[in-house]
Amino acid sequence: MRLNPEHMLRHIGSHYMIVDSCADNANLTNVFTLNDTAAYLWESVRGIEFTAEDLVKLLCDQYEVDVKQAREDVASLLSSWQEYHLIV
Repeated sequence: MRLNPEHMLRHIGSHYMIVDSCADNANLTNVFTLNDTAAYLWESVRGIEFTAEDLVKLLCDQYEVDVKQAREDVASLLSSWQEYHLIV
């Protein structure tokens, strides 16, 4: 899977937001917020093909989390990203 290239992660103040971009404009009709961890994962796989297990490995390498919890968290995150068409 890949991140939807029409969506860009923006760091605004202390928040991470994903906006639908077209050319130099941003469509603020749908704005999605990410926490620091989700933003880390987004930036880590931006522009490349990845799997759920790739995200699990990134989580386990970066944070003190066991594999079982990382898999559950990644499954939940990917479900949300699919629901909102943030991945293709």
